Amino acid sequence: MKNKLLIYEENMVLIAKYYHPKSDEYLHYNYIIQIHKSKKNPVQIILTFKGIQPYVAPMPPENYKIKASSILDLYLKLAKWLKKYGYILK
Repeated sequence: MKNKLLIYEENMVLIAKYYHPKSDEYLHYNYIIQIHKSKKNPVQIILTFKGIQPYVAPMPPENYKIKASSILDLYLKLAKWLKKYGYILK
C-alpha cells in the first residue's frame, strides 16, 4: 500500500443545529481536516462526536469520515450528510 504524504491537518469543533423552530438541540463534533498529496479524493474530514446526545432530534453516527476532491466539495458533502438527519451547520 502506498503512503500518502500529509500536506495539511487541522483540528477544530463543528457545531450543528437541529433545524426546527421550536428546537434548541445542537451537536458538537471534534473534527480533523486532512489534505493528502494524492490524485483522487485528497481532502478528508474525520468527525468524532463529543457532547450530549440530543433528546428529541435524531442522532447521526458518532464517528464518520468524508472524502472529497476539494474543500468546497467536502463542505457540500458535509452539509448534505447533516441535512439528512435534519441539522444545519452553524
